[in-house]
Parts: sequence; C-alpha cells; structure tokens
Amino acid sequence: MPSDVRENFALAENTLPRVLGPAAAFCVVVGSVIGSGIFIVPAKVAREVPYLGPIILLWILGGLFSAAGALTLAELGAMMPRAGGAYVYLREAYGKVPAFLFGWTEFLVVRAGSMATLAAAFAQYFLTLVGPVPGDAGKLFQAAAAVFAIALVTTVNILGTRFGSRLQVAGTALKVGGILILIALPFLLGGGEISRLSPLWPAAFDRSLFSGMAVAMVGVLWAYDGWINLTPLAEEVRDPGRNIPRAMILGMITLITLYLAMTLVYHYVLPLPEIAAASSSQGVEKGVAAVYCGKLLGTYGVIAISLLVMASTFISLNGNALTGPRAYFAMARDGLFPASLCRIHPRFQTPSNAVLAQGVWAALLTLFGTLMILWQAPTDSSSLPAFFLKCWKQLNHTPLYDLLYTYVIFGANLFYLLAIVSVFILRSKYPNLPRPYKTWGYPATPILYTIAATALLVNMIRETPAEALAGLGIVFLGLIAYPFLTTRESKQSHMSNPFN
Repeated sequence: MPSDVRENFALAENTLPRVLGPAAAFCVVVGSVIGSGIFIVPAKVAREVPYLGPIILLWILGGLFSAAGALTLAELGAMMPRAGGAYVYLREAYGKVPAFLFGWTEFLVVRAGSMATLAAAFAQYFLTLVGPVPGDAGKLFQAAAAVFAIALVTTVNILGTRFGSRLQVAGTALKVGGILILIALPFLLGGGEISRLSPLWPAAFDRSLFSGMAVAMVGVLWAYDGWINLTPLAEEVRDPGRNIPRAMILGMITLITLYLAMTLVYHYVLPLPEIAAASSSQGVEKGVAAVYCGKLLGTYGVIAISLLVMASTFISLNGNALTGPRAYFAMARDGLFPASLCRIHPRFQTPSNAVLAQGVWAALLTLFGTLMILWQAPTDSSSLPAFFLKCWKQLNHTPLYDLLYTYVIFGANLFYLLAIVSVFILRSKYPNLPRPYKTWGYPATPILYTIAATALLVNMIRETPAEALAGLGIVFLGLIAYPFLTTRESKQSHMSNPFN
C-alpha cells in the first residue's frame, strides 16, 4: 500500500472481529433479498403489465440491473473491507458530507424503512394464521405484530454477530428450500396449463404499457433490494477479497434464477387476470402466493405459504438488523454520527447501540405509517393545499406494505447510484491499490447501471412525486443536521483506514 495512503488514515481502535465465513456471506446476500417481494410483488406487476412477455422482461432487467450493482460494489468491498459498505466508498470518493447524507438517509429511510416494510409483510401473513381482525383494530394488531418482529431480530443481533449469522444461514436454507418446493408443486401435483402463459406480447408497445412497466419496475427492484447488504459487513468477513465477490456473484445468479422460475409457475397455474386481482389489499388470503398455494393445496396451502412468508420476511428482517447498523457504527467511529453508536458491547462484541437505534426507528416508522393510514384526511373544504390533501387521501387507501416500500426505494437507489459511480473515481484516485477482484465487464457494467438508475429516478419523480419529494426532503434535512451530529474528531480527519 502506498505510504501516503497509510499516513492519511489511522486505524480505529474499536474494530469488529472477522467471524463470517463464505456460507454466511452468501446467505447474507440471498437471505436479505428474498423476503416478501416474490410472494407479493408479482401480483402488482401483473396489475400494471397485462402481458407475460414484458413481465418476464421486467424480472430479467431488474435482476441484471441489481447484478450490475452487485458486481461493481464487490470490487469496492474486496478493496476496502471495512464496516460501513457504501458509506466508506462515498466518503473516499466524494468526501464526508455526501457520505454523511448516505448514512442519514440509510438510517431514516432506506434501512429502517426496509425493516418496517418487511415487518409489515410478516404481520400481514401472521394475521392469516390467527384469524381476521376487523376494521381499524386489525390494522393496529398488524402494527403490533410488526413491531414485535423488529424487536426480536434487534435483540438477536445485539446478543452476537454469530447468532445473527447462524440464524441467517438456517433461515436462508429454509426459505430457498420452500421456494424450490413451490416451483416443483405444479409438476408434482398437476394444475398447471401452458395456455395460461398468455397473452404473451401486446400487438404493439404503446405509451401506457411503458408507463405501466416503469411503475411495476419499482416493485421488482424492491423484490431484489438487499444485494448491497454484504458490503457493510466487510470488516467481519474472513478473507474478504475472495469471499465478498464470490458471495455477491453467486447470490445474484441464485436470486435471478429463483425469481424467474417462481414468476413463471405463478402464471403456469393462475390466469393473468387472477394474478393481477391478487394485488387487492383485502387480506393476504388474496395475495398471489396464497392464491397459488390455495389452488394447488387447498386451505392447508394458504396456511403453509403464510408460514413460509413469515419465515422469509423474518430472515430478511434479520439480514437488515445484521448489516444496516454497521454504517452508523462506522460513521460514529469517524465522528460523523453520535459517538455512542460506535460502542462495541464488551461481552457480545457487536455494535449494540447502533443495532438498537435502527430497531427503535424501524418500529416508530411502522407505527407512523399505520397512523397515516388510520388518520382520515380532512374534507375538500379544508384550507390545506389541494396537493397535500390529495397525498393524504392516497395514504388513507394505501396498504402499509405498499406505503413503506415506495418510501424506501427512491432513497435507496439515489445513493446506490452514487456508490456505483464511485468505482470510477476510486480507480482514478487510488490506481495502485490492490484489487483482489475487479468489476466484470468494466466499464460497461457500472455505466449501464448508472444509465438505468438515472432513468428510474427520473421516472419515479414523475410517477410517484410524493415519495420522491419526501426522499429528497430527508436528504436536505441531513444538510441541516450535519453540523449538529458530527463531532469535533471528524474535523481532525481521524478516519478509520478503509484499506485494511
């Protein structure tokens, strides 16, 4: 390593131990991504896109888009195996302020929002098992179940990284096995028909179809979201130069294959209009995975899929509780977040305060989202601006799950884009640093990701302005919060060395 680089960075005293092997790394990628999306989102995609060909194209493009990001970040994770992931890359490429804004948005929107969304899906399927609870009481019960799930994974990951990683490995094996069984069911039991794989293509591609595909892509990307989750754990991965790239590449291949197969068997068993109708908010028994299992297995199928989705979302929740706090821990270690968040528990050797802070905020987001759904908007005669009233009324009729995942995806992709672009800057800034893995297809891979991500963000601003503006507003608030949350040490460049 160049001597000038060694002089510019001082190793932090509080370093997390390397306790994660290759199997755990792979399961962090796959287990974090497979949550609720593949069991819920295909119905929302079919509602927007009434042709199987474009639907399959969306899942392929969404997978390739996410894989391009994973292939690029694998280079940075192998080169700079320190806690924090994208935070570290943004700090080295753009400086402290953009890196702080990532961590700020990650905490307020992306990571905690992902946990809240997954917990909402967990609670949604939990209601199927305990029986329907009518009216507003059902929504409050769902919120309580979601908060309980968040509290449980938070506690596990405070008690030990090994506990969290073992739960992730076991849970990933369970959910992948469950999905493989779901894929095999129509071939073992019958019930599928080739004729249902239609209509395949429209007679012509028009503007309404492209608009529907753009809206559906948000859900597809939510289903793939989590591919970035291994890099925040880089400081705790053994042999990171080898295990991080392998886990991310093999993980994305596994995910794309499973998602495509699952989507195809949904359409093999259920007519497209029936899948689209499963996007209804009237209970999980109408969710696409439940309808699919109900048709093949009857009432027991609905119970089985409810258990599988609960397990799947719980393991994804665990993945977020395991990975997300490392960014706040690294920021606090560098003086860019409150110092208490970089405390390592003396017994459990975990960033316990950072884990706890994320869990508490995710629970509050869940409760706030429920409140916004229950609190009815004023009448049109109110003095409030028309745009504000329109957004409020939309929230009243939005399921908690939908509200939260659209809240998450804009902020996530904004900073994912900046992290991917940083690979160009860091190759120029540190050309001689060892790179155990170099991005496959460079520079085409990160360029294609950049173009696609930019187009997606522009379309989200046009199609879902309320969520996009909320995301941008939170970033702006970070600029105001920056001088109050950073500590004196941050002004003295006491940054942890990202290259060891």
